This record gives sequence, structure tokens and C-alpha cells, in this order.
Amino acid sequence: MKKIIIPILSIFLMASCELTDVLDQDPPNNLVPENVVKNENDAKALLNGVYSTIISFSSAHYYMYSELVPAGLSGSMSYIGFGDGNSAFVTNSVLFDNSELKSFWQIKYKVLDAANNTIALVEELPDEEFSGNTKSEIIGEAHFLRAMSSFDLLRYFGEFYDLDSEYGIIIRTEPVNFVTRNKARSSVAATYEQILSDLDYAIANAPDFSVNHRASKTAAKALKARVLLFMGNYSGAASMANEVIESQVRQLEPDFPTVFNNGLNSSEIILLTHRSPDSDTEDNNRKRFYSGKTGNSWYPEMMEGDPRQEFTYEGLKILKVNNEETFRPTYFLRLAQMYLIKAEALAFENAALEDIQEPLNAIRLRAGLAPSEATTIEAVKEEIFQEYVKELAFENGTEWFAAIRFNKIMELKPEVTNKNQFILPIPEDEIFGNSELNLSDQNPGY
Repeated sequence: MKKIIIPILSIFLMASCELTDVLDQDPPNNLVPENVVKNENDAKALLNGVYSTIISFSSAHYYMYSELVPAGLSGSMSYIGFGDGNSAFVTNSVLFDNSELKSFWQIKYKVLDAANNTIALVEELPDEEFSGNTKSEIIGEAHFLRAMSSFDLLRYFGEFYDLDSEYGIIIRTEPVNFVTRNKARSSVAATYEQILSDLDYAIANAPDFSVNHRASKTAAKALKARVLLFMGNYSGAASMANEVIESQVRQLEPDFPTVFNNGLNSSEIILLTHRSPDSDTEDNNRKRFYSGKTGNSWYPEMMEGDPRQEFTYEGLKILKVNNEETFRPTYFLRLAQMYLIKAEALAFENAALEDIQEPLNAIRLRAGLAPSEATTIEAVKEEIFQEYVKELAFENGTEWFAAIRFNKIMELKPEVTNKNQFILPIPEDEIFGNSELNLSDQNPGY
């Protein structure tokens, strides 16, 4: 397997959206199954290449920046890396020529493009080349990864909070080449429609849950619950989160530290990154470095006295992401989040307090806290927000986006003065390198 992944992946990265110079390149190789992907093993290697793009040690902007960028934006971290480029995220003053911004944008489109190549090439292979449901499962898994990267792009670069906004992302559902490179932005509604379409495909076709470092039907349902919540479809979000909970495919660990200590054997984690000596390249199986430092403003104040604090950070060191046995994973989805999504969705639907408190208390009691004593909807919303922070900080931007949804971020961080700062600017190279875009397509305020 190791020998197959590297050459296939290198071919596709040559044809992927590098953003700055694609238009100047000669037409890419004719990417057809006859000369790239010929059988089931090749198809599996191609899918593995999507995961390799996510965990690439030489480009940390997907896995590690999924923690660092939102933590810097929210203030749960006071330092997220090296140089002035990173400090702009901490001060919420990112400009469109920021080099880290460019890399953050690019890596998501590289993952998306790798998923598109997988879908396109595997679909062309004859069914008889595959055993059982393997072909549809590979394609379903790729649809999940395309949905995940598209949703990440929308969360950071599109007005995800406004379904009527024209500022969605550049939707890409086919491999990028010199013909398909130039493309306009789509609306937020159209972006969500594409994401949900991919997730529904994954729910129907991806493999059942087997390991927590690969996409699955369960992961697709969990991500769909999160997407519906961001859309303001509260009944749908509560229902989908509840479906994941009641399926019993994943179960809460008995206590908070066990979630992370058990790593790949955790009964709770739905999706995380994974490296091992069997990874596709030597770089990718190295333990990643970690440069974030705990915030020194509102975050430690909120965590003070909570039983989870000692397992989350120590001084300036983030603990939960420094599990060396599992190669310092990035946590994308876990079951605790489904309980809080259900509670949040019910709260914003003004459901009965006891119905809201039931999933909320599952997390509070597991953490060693008393049950919710809220007597109003506003009070229980405050408890839910604090549980997002205390339970899920440094996990895929949870605290940043919760602070936006609960209208807390301007209160917590004075540097955020208007909603334009809820998202980042489209990078300079995309604005000037894509003939279907111009400065009028830039996000408001940049």
C-alpha cells in the first residue's frame, strides 16, 4: 500500500488547485482510470491519499490549524505559532495577503480536490473490479471528505450564519484542471445544499463505523447534525444528533480523561486524525509538533474550578491534544458534541427545560458537575455555551463557533467589534488568480 499511494497522490496534487499558477501550467496529464487507477487496491490507495493530504506533516494547515486558527480567533489561545502572520489571527486583524491565510485556504481545497479525483476516477472503474460494496463505500467516504472540507471552507470563509447571503464558497465537485480552475463563488444556501447532498450520499453509501480515524455513516450523520445546527435548522439538528446518540454505535466514556487516554480505542470519538508507522510517508507518521499556548483572558477564568481543567491544559500547555501514543491527534467529531448539539437545538427551539437539560446533564454529570439548575431558557443557553467551551475547547473550532452562535464573542473578546470578523478574507492569490473573481467578491469589511 505504501508504494501505491505516493505516486498516485503526487499526480493529483500536480493537478490540484494551487491557486496561483494553475493557469500558466500546461494541461495536466489525462487522468483516466486506464492510466492511473485500475483496480480495487488502486482505488483504496487513492482514497488514502485524501487522508494523507489532511495529515501531511509538511503542511499542518488542515489538522493543526483546525485547532490553532479558531483558538486564536476566540482567545482560548494567546499564541498559536511563529511570526506576525499567526499573530494576526490572535488579534482578529487578518489581511487578505496573509501567507498563513493562503495556506489555510489552499489545504482545504487540496483535500476537496483529492476527494473529487477519488470520486471521479473510482466511479469510472467497472463494478467487477471490486469486492462486495467496496466501490460504493470508497465513493461514499470521499463524499464525506468533500463535505467536511467544503463545510470547513464555508465556516471560515463564507457567511455561514446567513442563509440569504451571496458570500458562500467556490463549490467544486469535479477535479481542478486548466479548464475547470476558474469558477465564481456560490451563495451560502447553495453551499449548504451541496454539503448536505454529499453527507446524504455518505450516510447511504459510506462504510459502517469500524475505526475512529476513518469516515463512516456515523461520522456523516454527526457532521450533518453540526451542519444543520449552523444553518439554524434546529429540529433537524436535534433529530440527527439524537439519531447518533441512540444508535449506540458510539458511547460516552465514563469520565473525561479516558476519552483522550483511550485514543484509538475510545468508545466516544467518532473521527480523529491518525498516524502510525504504516502511514504512507515517513513525514506523515511523525508525531506532530504543537505550538499553541492557552489563552490568558476569559478562557482560564471560565475554566477555573471545573474538573476538566487539569486534563485540558497545564499552564500554557494544551494537554488534550498531546497524546503521544496516538501521534497527537486532531479531534474532529465525538459523541459529547452530539449531546450538546441536541441541547442547543432544543434550547433555540424553546423546548421544555427538562428536555433541554437531559442531554446537557449527560455531559455535566460525566464531568463531575451538578445537574443544570437553570430555570429559564436564557440561563440554560448560558450553561450549554459554557459546556461547549469546557468540554470541547481546542477541538475543531468548537469554542469559536459556539461564541458566535450564542452571540458571546464580542463580549468575550474586545478585538471582535463587528460580524465581518466572524469570517476570514478570501486570500489575495485566489482573488487575482481566478478570472471569475474580482475585488467585489471579497468578503465584507476586507
